[in-house]
Amino acid sequence: MCIGILFEMCFKYFKSSILVLFLIAVLQEAECRRKILRGRKTVTRWYMKPPGVPAWAVVILVAIGQLVFGGGLYILLKVCILDKPIAPRYQQIAPPREV
Repeated sequence: MCIGILFEMCFKYFKSSILVLFLIAVLQEAECRRKILRGRKTVTRWYMKPPGVPAWAVVILVAIGQLVFGGGLYILLKVCILDKPIAPRYQQIAPPREV
C-alpha cells in the first residue's frame, strides 16, 4: 500500500516535470512584435529572446526525471515481482518403499 502511494507521487511529479520541460523547450519568449511599413507592404517583425532556462539545465532536469522514474519503477517491480515468495511448481514424490 505504501509503495502504491510512493509510485503515485513519483508519477505525478514525473508528469509535471515532463510538461514543464516540454513547455520550456518549445516556447520562446517574444520580447516585442512590431509592424514595419515598407512602401505598400507591411512586414511584421518578431524580436525573440532565447528561452529562460539554458540547455544544460534542461538536460540535467531530464536526467533527474529519468532517475526518479527509474527508481520508482525499480521499487515497484521489486515489490511486485522479486519479493514475492516462490510457489512450488511441482509436488515432490516420495521415493518408493522397499518391501
